[in-house]
Amino acid sequence: MSTDQVKQRKLEHVRMALEQDIAVPQRANWSDIHLIHQALPEVDLDAIDTTVDFLGHRLRYPIFVSSLTGGHPDVVTINRNLARAAEEYGLALGVGSQRAAIMNPQVTESFAITRSQAPSAFLLANIGAPQLISQGSHPPFTLEQVQTAIDMIGANALAVHLNSLQEAVQSEGDRCTVGEVAALRHITQEIGVPVIAKETGAGICREQALLIRACGVAAIDVGGAGGSSMPALEMLRSRARGNERALDIGRVYQDWGIATPISLIEAITACVPLIATGGVRSGRDIACALALGATIVGMGFPFLQAASQSYEAVCEFLERTIAELKVAMLLCGAASIIQMRKVDVVVMGETREWLYLRGFEDELKCMARRHLKG
Repeated sequence: MSTDQVKQRKLEHVRMALEQDIAVPQRANWSDIHLIHQALPEVDLDAIDTTVDFLGHRLRYPIFVSSLTGGHPDVVTINRNLARAAEEYGLALGVGSQRAAIMNPQVTESFAITRSQAPSAFLLANIGAPQLISQGSHPPFTLEQVQTAIDMIGANALAVHLNSLQEAVQSEGDRCTVGEVAALRHITQEIGVPVIAKETGAGICREQALLIRACGVAAIDVGGAGGSSMPALEMLRSRARGNERALDIGRVYQDWGIATPISLIEAITACVPLIATGGVRSGRDIACALALGATIVGMGFPFLQAASQSYEAVCEFLERTIAELKVAMLLCGAASIIQMRKVDVVVMGETREWLYLRGFEDELKCMARRHLKG
């Protein structure tokens, strides 16, 4: 794929995500997660501590501005608004895939703007696992090129995104995957910053979480189904190009994946910090994700939507989300994020059925009776 094609694809992704509904047809399953109301919470709302430690960095809130965009001049403003908010609120911020800038340094500014606007924020660089192996038409990125992505934004960590589903649906996608495990293991050994394995909307199961941990990653972003659907996005691109085969494949697989709440419980087995992204739309969803075991919680589309409007819109969205999170913590009797991870949780519906069939019965009972175990 040429550098111009990569750059144009970045812009198409942003425009289509903003202009059309690409949500996963299935629900995110957050409604299956029930937190136990505490009638006498003994917590002062204004005194709730929302700080959290993530990979050696203290964040003011357990909120991750999920890896979104970059690679085209038209998205500089979006990343500027997101970076300003990340700096102001003490959040973690990820950029979109930096493949475009590695191939074409002329678009570096669309990524570098994040560090200039957020000098002290925790920033995640981003490359794709498919680009770490040979794809026939192009060689794998070298360690020097990976380091370029990190240096480009002065990143505190590197996200390696796992997007086999998107690549398989994308008409110009990279479809080779043999060697990605070895490549991920090599990157974690050779790169001097923590490496985070990041799914992009299809989720993480227990077995894959254990395999990823064995590769030496510092954290896993479960990237579950329930939010924006990359197959649905690629389906729209295929329709615009008249590619009927890719369109049909995207339609069939737009609801593929493991929902985020399920992915969290499956991935806990790996015993590494977890990021919950996928269909998170409110502070209440964030609270549920924390109670299920997330260290921090990522949101993508809501931030993209706000940042495309203005910096003020991002701040307004954050203020509302933080207020919602604090109310959930109050009603659970949790005065801190650490306590929020210990509150009782009852899992119902499709999520409970899946987890029972997958052998997580003991974990479900434990979550519902944490206080009783005392």
